[in-house]
Amino acid sequence: MPKISAPTVAEHRATRRAALIRAGEEALREGGLAAVIPRGVCERAGLSRSSFYDYFTTRDDLLAAMAIEAIERWDAELDVELAGVERGLPALRRFVEATMSMTADGRHEIAGVLRDVNLAPSDMEDLMELHEVLMRPLLRILGDLEIAEPGTAMVLVNGVLGAGIQLVSHGTDHRLVSEEVYRLLTSGLVG
Repeated sequence: MPKISAPTVAEHRATRRAALIRAGEEALREGGLAAVIPRGVCERAGLSRSSFYDYFTTRDDLLAAMAIEAIERWDAELDVELAGVERGLPALRRFVEATMSMTADGRHEIAGVLRDVNLAPSDMEDLMELHEVLMRPLLRILGDLEIAEPGTAMVLVNGVLGAGIQLVSHGTDHRLVSEEVYRLLTSGLVG
């Protein structure tokens, strides 16, 4: 029987799966999608290549797990950033600042690269559900601002945030982008 390195088999498996996800993220950052292959990921994680298939059926399953992990971390960090912030415009400002700051720190990088991967429909459904979870704070903020059509506004705001994320990802200072995105959202182009 193989030796486990945790108090329980479940904890051992969770630790090894997490190591594979971390190794996949490192490979993705260093070499792009082409570097995320079972052999290389297992070598980085210090596991045998056959171990990969104990946790993931395919490379796409690993990619989906990496995206889900990144989205869950992003969501948790946004919750921390918004905790205790006054509702309404202060919350909108903090949401924008946190989004741009987290992007500048590289926390959006994995999701950005994985966005263009053709995953299995079930994996895409899981990712879309998680993306909707990420939009809940924004939807709540828009509701607090008594926006007439918060669902429509959320899509539009998300588009502006996405443009800001692109700018920050390409080197524009996140503080400048935060200010401009907030100004655009609250005053419009000419206001």
